[in-house]
Amino acid sequence: MKKFLFSLAAGLMLGHTFVSDAAAEYPEKPITMVVVYGAGGSGDTTIRAIADYAQRTTGATVIVENRAGGGGTIGVSYLSRAAPDGYTLGLVSTSPFTVTPYFKSVTYDPLTEFTYLGQYTVSPAPVIVLADSPFKTMEELVAFGQANPGKLRWATGSPRGTNHIATEAALRQNNIKSQFVPFKGGAKAMTALLAGDIEFAVVTDFGPALKNKQVRLLAESGPNKIKGHPDIRTYKELGYDLTLPIFLGVGAPAGIPDEAVKFWEKVLHGISTDPGFADVLSKYLTPQSYLDSKSFTDRIHTGYVNTGETLKELGLLDK
Repeated sequence: MKKFLFSLAAGLMLGHTFVSDAAAEYPEKPITMVVVYGAGGSGDTTIRAIADYAQRTTGATVIVENRAGGGGTIGVSYLSRAAPDGYTLGLVSTSPFTVTPYFKSVTYDPLTEFTYLGQYTVSPAPVIVLADSPFKTMEELVAFGQANPGKLRWATGSPRGTNHIATEAALRQNNIKSQFVPFKGGAKAMTALLAGDIEFAVVTDFGPALKNKQVRLLAESGPNKIKGHPDIRTYKELGYDLTLPIFLGVGAPAGIPDEAVKFWEKVLHGISTDPGFADVLSKYLTPQSYLDSKSFTDRIHTGYVNTGETLKELGLLDK
């Protein structure tokens, strides 16, 4: 009897060791990556490229799922409620994490409810018009808006997001009353522009249309110049008060295992020098720009606080 009990105890100990070792082997099951915008845009395209790279280089199974709406906040809210096991990840972008929470009620806290795994690019988001538009410069667009109150129609990929707020501030600075048209993602805003339903758009999804000579660049809403277009001035160069970078990265619910963090840091670091991924980004005139988990977390936390202070200083917050 004693021999049996000893054997049973030993077996249980071995079983416990086996389970513990297996639990450390991430990933053990399919991973879902949530795109918080609609299909076809730059965020969707790049996340799908990252998922493909992870599958090719690690053997992991990665499923991409779109949960668009609310300027990205619906998908982000879903991500915040997911189990913190490393098997639900999501696209992290500037608007729903550092801007939109100041303008609408959201069900998540960007400072406490997420693990930020890494940044993979900082994207341009220019003011664009149709190639045959009468507006050849930003000054001409501004002059039309000032002379025709309420007739200038425009859109961004994220209502109450970065591009929307920065451009709204620029229009106010020029005493322009305009019509903002909301869309669920930059791809749909681009469709509206190409159809002639709006006069201009401020989106990250402009690359393919620019390559096909369907659109013209007038200005860059972010703080950095657009690669290959040194003549296109930034909002800052034009004297506009608010200009914010559009970063893209990957995040997860707070508290995921360290093994998962290290796994995705390795994936994102690897893809940052991958020629195939560089080709994907080049369609949007976007450079590879990697930050590890700690640096990306610092960027988002600092950006969120600084954005709030800037919005208050400019009188753009109602509260």
